[in-house]
Amino acid sequence: MRKLLAAALVPLLLACVPLGASAVPLSPEQRALGPDQRALVAESCDRVMGLSGGGIYRQACMDSLARSVTRKTEAAQMAGSYVACRGQGLHDGTAALSTCMLDSQARGAAMAAEPVKIAYDANTPENSMSYFNVNNSAHWRREKYACAQIGLTPGTNAFAECTAGLEAALMNPL
Repeated sequence: MRKLLAAALVPLLLACVPLGASAVPLSPEQRALGPDQRALVAESCDRVMGLSGGGIYRQACMDSLARSVTRKTEAAQMAGSYVACRGQGLHDGTAALSTCMLDSQARGAAMAAEPVKIAYDANTPENSMSYFNVNNSAHWRREKYACAQIGLTPGTNAFAECTAGLEAALMNPL
């Protein structure tokens, strides 16, 4: 009886949850991004993942991609610091190189991820379907394309972490 009651009440409760992006406050992950980066993340979750009406699933997608964009930006900053410090004649494995890189980070050598036009064809029959109406194979493909859309390179650890993060976030969004 409880299962039947729960099955009847859950859709009613979910219908009361606001789905619009403006009704949901930005998470800490999303606040860490610039407006262009947030727009790219939102568009990736909406168009690539098919979660424009997904409520908590859309939020979980956006938080996961926002974390990936932040890690990508931090890695790019560290790589830029490394190149700049090596350019000063400092050598790998030395305290001088390491402290130079940390000092460069502290000075805020900020490199924001550039907004990229969406490169996913959302007009094919399967791609135009909601996330909730496609099979697991399509979910996995969409996760890979969402991570590619934010500029991560397939085959890298960052790309694998992004796809795994999306998978985990969407399996248990609460």
